[in-house]
Amino acid sequence: MKFVKLDHQVLLSLKEQGYNVLTSVNTVDDDNPTYMPQKVGNLWDYLEGVPSVPMQERALLVIDDAMQNIREEDLKGSVWV
Repeated sequence: MKFVKLDHQVLLSLKEQGYNVLTSVNTVDDDNPTYMPQKVGNLWDYLEGVPSVPMQERALLVIDDAMQNIREEDLKGSVWV
């Protein structure tokens, strides 16, 4: 396993493997976050339970949302695959 640059093809591959969320220990302000793919049963319950601390909010991507709403050139970071 290794970190690879985040792009739409990687997101599609992860989605096909059943992953639906990318989580990170980096904050949303990080210019190069690293992500770990997660398989979450109830996405909305999961998102409601994610703590949000001002100025320390962790980077998190919902794979479907990222594929539909983030342009390729705007994706940043890498993901563990």
